[in-house]
Amino acid sequence: MGRNGMVSSGHYLASLAGMRVLQDSGNAVDAALATSFALSVVTPETSGPGGDIFALVYMRKTGKVEALNASGPAPKRATIEFFREQGHSKVPTEGPLSIAVPGAVDGWTELHGRYGTLELPRIAADAIAYAGEGFPISNHLSKRIEEFGGAFPAVDRNYRKVLDAVAPGRVLAQKGLARTLEQIARNGRKSFYDGELAGRMCAALKSEGAIISEEDLQGKFAEWLEPLRSSYRDFIVCEQPPVSQGFMVLEMLNIIEGYPLERMAPADIIHIMVEAKKLAFEDRVNHLEDPRFGDPQILRLISKEHAEKRRSLISETAKPRAHVAASAGGDTTYLCAADRDGNVISLIQSIFAPFGSRVVAGDTGVVMNNRLCSFVLDGKKANSLKPGKRPAHTLNSYMAFRGGDFFAVGGTPGNDDQPQSNVQILHQLLDQNRDPQSAVEAPRWSHMPGTPPRDKLPEELRMEEGFPFEVMKGLEEKGHKVKVVGRWSFGASQVIARDPDTGAWMGAADPRREGYAIGW
Repeated sequence: MGRNGMVSSGHYLASLAGMRVLQDSGNAVDAALATSFALSVVTPETSGPGGDIFALVYMRKTGKVEALNASGPAPKRATIEFFREQGHSKVPTEGPLSIAVPGAVDGWTELHGRYGTLELPRIAADAIAYAGEGFPISNHLSKRIEEFGGAFPAVDRNYRKVLDAVAPGRVLAQKGLARTLEQIARNGRKSFYDGELAGRMCAALKSEGAIISEEDLQGKFAEWLEPLRSSYRDFIVCEQPPVSQGFMVLEMLNIIEGYPLERMAPADIIHIMVEAKKLAFEDRVNHLEDPRFGDPQILRLISKEHAEKRRSLISETAKPRAHVAASAGGDTTYLCAADRDGNVISLIQSIFAPFGSRVVAGDTGVVMNNRLCSFVLDGKKANSLKPGKRPAHTLNSYMAFRGGDFFAVGGTPGNDDQPQSNVQILHQLLDQNRDPQSAVEAPRWSHMPGTPPRDKLPEELRMEEGFPFEVMKGLEEKGHKVKVVGRWSFGASQVIARDPDTGAWMGAADPRREGYAIGW
């Protein structure tokens, strides 16, 4: 808790970097940028300059919420015909052909240009130090390096071989990444998209067989948009617009809003939420795509009328739904920050899968995303591949208001688990009036199937240890195939809420990873 500000992120060193900026008189956006830069270093398996970011920004002076989409498109050579000619029935989930144009750096500089108050070299200073001087690797990163280092030469070369041993506490330095971040901090987006660094990156990627070129980097990728909004009881909840899957959170809330949750048994509440999840995932695969290339019908999907129709399909027993195939990801990281003036930012960033494409751009230290594999190679379907088109994204986060005042912000990594976890935490915060840390630590469920490679899994309701036996039994009696999993299995949420009476910030971080919240 704190009165002057709060930072919560997926890694303690990143939260510390953000808090140091707040204490140097930076605002919430400055702190979020410092945290984001740092996450790119201390969680390189999840995010970095080679990925994308999405943000919700609330500036108390204007009272407005703005959404930033900083996701990159498909390269110009990325066509359905190209991949078919290469013998692919789908875009590869790894390797040079899975790389989309990265939008993160454009997002960083766009945020800084609009709302930053400190110079970018100061904001990035801790991240550059972590990269150049090294930092002790966490349990999570240690496991990821062991898991992927042996199979992928770039991961082996840049991470496993520079450590004397792969174990928590061993110090990892990333000299190339430090130089890259220094150039970005000193010269802005131009150095990354239109300079010597861009040329070196593209040359290295071309030698690996990638189809991304310097010409592909010439566009403008960060875009300010109106967030999606929907009421939920006496709250207003904001979410990311397309190409984000954020609409699913609002659709699920709209569906469950029609039930008297306060009078329902826990098993009945979970049943309703799971059935709402199935319906929202169906709508995602049928409609979500880049609005510049098609109509995702989002306003209809988040309408109360649509929720009423979908609600009518829910019965007292579980209904199997069609498997929904969309995209293959796994590693992402989320952060939020607030300052003494009441400004709040919610930011989620990703290279999609663990170590993205598993391709590092030469000596730059930039791990490239594998976001291109989100597309489908069927021109008749939503989210079909086209050059210059942005893929449908799992990245999303929420911001809630009550009576016009900020109430809470949050998000989580987790691909298919993102909308499911976000709805569960919002239920804890908005319906059950729990404090942020209790809401984050409550046991969660996750329903499968989902996106590839999990779209082929049998239907299953996985529940973390901690749910009472009678709740799981009640769900089984409703037809759900319940499987108990480890206590800390789904997502890695961060939340910041504000006490409406005192204005004190309350931060939460998830024990499911190395998250940490720092209040000041």
